[in-house]
Amino acid sequence: MNLNATNVIEKQELLELLPHKGKMHLLSRLTDYDLEKKTVAAETDIAEDFIFYEEDFGGAPDWSVFEIMAQSISALTGIICRRNNVPPMAGCILSISDFSMDGKAFPLGSKISVTSEEEFFDAESGIYRYKSVAFCSDRPGTQCAKATLTVMQMDNIEDLLKK
Repeated sequence: MNLNATNVIEKQELLELLPHKGKMHLLSRLTDYDLEKKTVAAETDIAEDFIFYEEDFGGAPDWSVFEIMAQSISALTGIICRRNNVPPMAGCILSISDFSMDGKAFPLGSKISVTSEEEFFDAESGIYRYKSVAFCSDRPGTQCAKATLTVMQMDNIEDLLKK
């Protein structure tokens, strides 16, 4: 991904693009996105108010990265919704495969950088599959996690829960 300053979206604007609010809003910013290639790069700053912060770890557990990956995908679909003049849609993670991580917590004050790229999309079902990788600022140049996420976007999540 080539970073382009015009594709940076800070947290305040992200609140308009994501259905996630309050403590469930995990992303600090988008650093890049490409609607044609269906790619997104996002960052999360690990602070004490991060929902997955655990004092015992002195940061966030490594498994929390897949939630950040999923929310980066949601942010990209939020940009697409905005372009199409529709509100952001809810979604859910259907599966996580090929998940590996280095087993280290993300320390307080560190930054997690995630990039995700669409591999598959079925418009009829609203199912997407993305490959995601993550890096942490406390271990420069070393991939700390990777995963393939299958997610489903829907107009109304309550309808799904009733079925």
